[in-house]
Amino acid sequence: MIVRLIDAFIEVYIILIIVYSLGSWFPQFTENSFFDFLAKIIEPPLEVIRRVVPPVAGLDLSPAVLIFILVVLQHILR
Repeated sequence: MIVRLIDAFIEVYIILIIVYSLGSWFPQFTENSFFDFLAKIIEPPLEVIRRVVPPVAGLDLSPAVLIFILVVLQHILR
């Protein structure tokens, strides 16, 4: 039961990472409270990853790395 709950949480978090990443490309999206909420819950782990994986040719790969880590965690839990 708890594994299913963690799995569902990870799924939702992955979707939020994708929404946050895509939304960051559009300035009008970043100027609202929903984006501020996403930044508060998604930026902390991204900042940790950015210290280890710097941007490549100006492209921030930290969201992809975080999603990869979460998917691996999901497979371990299953």
